[in-house]
Amino acid sequence: MLRSLRARRVAKLPGAVHLPGRVLFLAEDPQLVRDQLDGKDLDWRPGIKLRDDISTDEITPAYICYYYDDTLGDFPYLGLKCGEEFPVTRGSVKRGGFTASVSGKRRGKGSSREQSPYAEMCAGIKLVVAENIERIYRENCQNLGLLTTTDFSILERVRSGEAIPLSAFTGGKGRSRGESSSTAGFSTSTWRGCRVRSPSRRPGRRRDR
Repeated sequence: MLRSLRARRVAKLPGAVHLPGRVLFLAEDPQLVRDQLDGKDLDWRPGIKLRDDISTDEITPAYICYYYDDTLGDFPYLGLKCGEEFPVTRGSVKRGGFTASVSGKRRGKGSSREQSPYAEMCAGIKLVVAENIERIYRENCQNLGLLTTTDFSILERVRSGEAIPLSAFTGGKGRSRGESSSTAGFSTSTWRGCRVRSPSRRPGRRRDR
């Protein structure tokens, strides 16, 4: 992985970014996930439940971590369990042309393995959207240049092809521990009934394990 990372061209990001590509909703319903991987874009509607508590073990199961280069792009979400099924197959995310990956609460919990955001990035994912994002996973994403946010309204801007200011991802207004940006002022009606808030946790409770 180190050789691959060192070979990447490093350049300052522009003040605004375009994120061309599709949006992958990691839903609890395995058929909805398969449909997206087969090329059908999901029109969000109330009642579709996103997967909560997606761990880094689900993003990159332990056996995948033997890879340390761009090969990791074949593997994101192979351990993702939706219902009683594992709908993601090797290479399916990369073939799908996805630019954003969307889930519910506690995205990136569990181990702190750097291979997880690296695998997503190598599969073409440039943006992670979730109701809240675990601190270490979020920091690993930031270190690689993978954008993160808890603001679901960003998705409409992605789909419309809008140039999105970097400040939309880095403002930090109202940031709470484990979240990359604020959901303050964002109502569920803004994103077609999607849940965007989660209950606050007790002070001092550790989130990353």
